[in-house]
Amino acid sequence: MRTRSHAHTLAQGRKTILSVVASSVLVGALLSTTPASTAPEAPKGPDGTWTNVFDDEFNDNTLDTNRWMPNRNGDGGVMNDVATYASNVSQSNGHLVLTLAGPDSGALVSSEVPGGHKVGVGEYVEARVRFPGNGTSIHNWPAWWISGPNWPAAGENDIAEGLGDLTVNYHSPSGAHNKSTAPGTWSNAFHTYGVLRAKGHAYVYWDGHLVKSYPTDDNGQPESMIFNVGGGGTYGEASQVQVDWVRAWAPGPGASAGQTAR
Repeated sequence: MRTRSHAHTLAQGRKTILSVVASSVLVGALLSTTPASTAPEAPKGPDGTWTNVFDDEFNDNTLDTNRWMPNRNGDGGVMNDVATYASNVSQSNGHLVLTLAGPDSGALVSSEVPGGHKVGVGEYVEARVRFPGNGTSIHNWPAWWISGPNWPAAGENDIAEGLGDLTVNYHSPSGAHNKSTAPGTWSNAFHTYGVLRAKGHAYVYWDGHLVKSYPTDDNGQPESMIFNVGGGGTYGEASQVQVDWVRAWAPGPGASAGQTAR
C-alpha cells in the first residue's frame, strides 16, 4: 500500500509539473504574438530630444471627432475655391482621406475642437501625406497647414500647399509671405512635412531636410492643424489627399532648430 501510494503521488506531481510547463509555453506564445505598444519615433526634422504630445495614426474606421472637426466652416463653407463637406472626409486602410468629389465639392479637417491639439510656440509638428498629382506637379489645391485664431493675428504656416507646385507660405498681420517651393518630386507618393514654431521664427522640413526658414511676427497663440483639398477647377479632375499620420512634439534637452537633416 505504501509503494502504490508513493507511486500515485509521484504521478500526480509529474502531471502538475507538465501542466505548469504547458501553461508557461502557452502564455509565452501568446505574449510573443501580441504586438507591443510603442511610442512614436523621433521627429524626422530637428535634432535633439523631443517629447511626443500628440499622435494620430488614423487606424480606426471613423474620424475621431474629439480630435478633429470634419468641416470647420460648416457644410458648404468655402476653402481654396470650393465648398467643403464632411461627407468628403473618411478614414480607411490606416489613412485619413480627403476627397475632391467634384469641381465644387472639396474637404477640410481641423483640430479646432475642444479636445484637438493646437501647436504652440516651441513645438514641432509633422505629418506623412500623399498629395495628388502626376509625379511632377500637384493637382488641384491641397494643403497641410497650421493657423491660429483671429486670422491673421496668430499667424498661418502653410507647411505644404499645392497649386501646380508644392510651396511653403506664411501669413501674419504684416501680410502674405510666399516662400516658394523646394527641389524634388512631391506628388503621387507619401512624404513627411513638418514645421517647428520657434520664438520669432519658423523652420519647415520636408522628408527630414530643412527646406525653408523665415522670421515670424504673429502673436504666438496656439495654431490648429488643418488639411484640405480644393481648387477643383484648376486642373479639372477629382483627387484625394491621404494622410498616414500626424504627430507633434514638445522640446526636451538639446532640442534644436535649423538642422539640415537627422
